[in-house]
Amino acid sequence: MKNKLTLLTTVFILVLGCSTHSSVGSQEKKPESRAAKPVDTDSRQAQAMKGLRDRVLTSSPEEIGLTGEDAKAKVWGVMMELTFSSGGSITLLSLRDGTASLYGSTGGGMLGGYAAQKEAKRFVAEGEKHLASMQPTKSFPYPEVGRLKFYVLTQDGVYTAEAGESKVQDARHPLFPLFIAANEVLNVLRTVNERPVK
Repeated sequence: MKNKLTLLTTVFILVLGCSTHSSVGSQEKKPESRAAKPVDTDSRQAQAMKGLRDRVLTSSPEEIGLTGEDAKAKVWGVMMELTFSSGGSITLLSLRDGTASLYGSTGGGMLGGYAAQKEAKRFVAEGEKHLASMQPTKSFPYPEVGRLKFYVLTQDGVYTAEAGESKVQDARHPLFPLFIAANEVLNVLRTVNERPVK
């Protein structure tokens, strides 16, 4: 499982230096990327990224932009989060319509992308399978260093589960399938981010 952790860490480190892409949540059309922001806007970017993350956790699916069956589904979104010992946290978000995003608490991210649509939908479906073993929550702290935290967004509120990073990578761990589904999303986002800009 070392390769899985390497991929996870590589993508999370990669996003710390990413430029942001267009707006939050589910979108009717594919978003276009924007140029990187100047360094002096790092603090505002960090506040914006945390605001986006907090907004998703406290909004209804309709407020995020989901419609139709996606908005009415029992589970409409899933998050996985990791905090680095060097500071900062990263949030991977997938919505039921296939939107996949990465938020960096210190700024940067890839927002509202459809490149990992199939993988994002699988991550949400896997989140629904784990719902029964999760706890409802109304507070949304980032995980402690060395731990992975999952949030599952439902019609009945937000549910959460967390475990040690190394433990989740063990195939015998109950959250392992959810971790793998998240990594499939990350793998696609990493590939897209590494493509040269035309």
